[in-house]
Amino acid sequence: MADHKKTGFTCSDVLLIPDFKEAVVLAGASGMQRMINRVNVMEVPDVIDWVRPGEFLITSGFPFRDQPEAIADIIPQLVEKGVSALGIKTKRFIDHIPDRALELADQLGFPIFELPAATVFSDVVRDIMERVLVQEARELSLLQSRFQKLSQQLLYGKGLEEFLQTLDGILNNPIVLLDDSNHLFLSPQAEEIVEADNPMLWSGLREESSLGVSFITLGERRIRVYVSAVNDKQYDKCLLVLLEWNQEHSVVDRLTIDRVGVLVGLEMINANARREVELKYVDQFLQDWITGRIVTIEDLKLRAEACGHALDDDQTRHVALVRFLNVKPSIRTMQQAIKRLRTKSRCVGLQATILEGELVLLFAEEMHGIRNERMEAIHADMKVVFPAESYSLCIGNRTEAAEKVYESYNDAKKIHHISSICDYREPYVDYMKLGVFQLLYHLPDTEEVQAYRDRFILPLLAYDAKHNSQLFETLKVYFKHNRNVKKTSAELFTHYNTVSYRVERVCELLGISMDHGDDVLQLHLAMKLNEMRPA
Repeated sequence: MADHKKTGFTCSDVLLIPDFKEAVVLAGASGMQRMINRVNVMEVPDVIDWVRPGEFLITSGFPFRDQPEAIADIIPQLVEKGVSALGIKTKRFIDHIPDRALELADQLGFPIFELPAATVFSDVVRDIMERVLVQEARELSLLQSRFQKLSQQLLYGKGLEEFLQTLDGILNNPIVLLDDSNHLFLSPQAEEIVEADNPMLWSGLREESSLGVSFITLGERRIRVYVSAVNDKQYDKCLLVLLEWNQEHSVVDRLTIDRVGVLVGLEMINANARREVELKYVDQFLQDWITGRIVTIEDLKLRAEACGHALDDDQTRHVALVRFLNVKPSIRTMQQAIKRLRTKSRCVGLQATILEGELVLLFAEEMHGIRNERMEAIHADMKVVFPAESYSLCIGNRTEAAEKVYESYNDAKKIHHISSICDYREPYVDYMKLGVFQLLYHLPDTEEVQAYRDRFILPLLAYDAKHNSQLFETLKVYFKHNRNVKKTSAELFTHYNTVSYRVERVCELLGISMDHGDDVLQLHLAMKLNEMRPA
């Protein structure tokens, strides 16, 4: 018979318990991983349909009186159902527990107790439930103590950082909080083992069919985690994750994580509300500054200091508009990008806001700074929030006076307009890259300019209107693709012979030749002048 004092449990050494109070003690000190929370009596063969997780199942052996070997058949089913242990009374209906059942229980880590014939089941129920209730009372007291301590901490404005530090110490395991923007908040132990720049590892936990126990790999170590949703509808995508790094999770640890989710949700609402108010003040300041509504440098410095942006006079500044080349993101997406740029920008001093529906950047550079390095830093920031090659930065001329930043903004708007017309797709565009198209944009709309433009454009528009054709549209796409007939036909969804015919028809109407360089140049300039004409 097994030594009752040992902490391990081997079913092949059946525990014969003369006093069931001792059995309960052994169950708590043995290698069982399941907690007993109730007792169930099995005296029918189909009891498997009625058992529940956490039960200690006891039987007189009556269901197996004719087939003791059937005990082995039911053990895997009991394990699957989450039953904690099995107690079998011998000598009355069965002489002993079959060896096959004990071997199978050993393999599955499922405890079996041999109960003396004199055992009274009501005594078993009473003894176990007394201990279960005492244990539950202790756990509830511990849970309440933890919850009270953590709630007091947040009540006095300690914030999420100190909250996670305290929770880390209480549970002696790392804690990770993932918000709805995939931003990670890490407890002190988590900071040592978790890569903050890899939020996708944690956001993947949202895809699990249900929250609770899961597994992840950190470095070369596979660990168990307990995942709980922050208990607030506004933040139903936020996760609180307890890592099993130093010690196993207890039931109270998991209950603690579930309960404090309410506190975390409330604190995130408060923090988000404060942040939104602060961001509104910062946005209003940036918008007033960039558009020139703050007239004097004294007022500008006061507003900047109030928003936490002290001005450095020894800087030149640029304003850039972000031109999205394919699909323009929603305002909400741009607002999320602004939050990311303000909190984790690699470009020191980079500011962002939304003006007239466009994402606007304001950045400074030292008087003798290297502009290419600054642009690389900005693009590194942008690539984090938007796909590469999906945008172009339209950069206004630099200004050395902080109160004259609006001039750079006006430049950026013009560059944005011209680059849209000319479909520039370089990573960034300024006046130098616009070349001759800058001159066309700034040409006054005089009678001479109108006459030059109309000489090429009006005959095409009149022909299209009369014959329901597409000469003008074809010509636009033709120049867009640098006179490539194949690419033009692909964009227009028409045969390349049709494109060639239309181009020839344009030449006939205008009396020009596409083989003559000056003719091509004049026609192209007329097309751009028409696109840049005032609405």
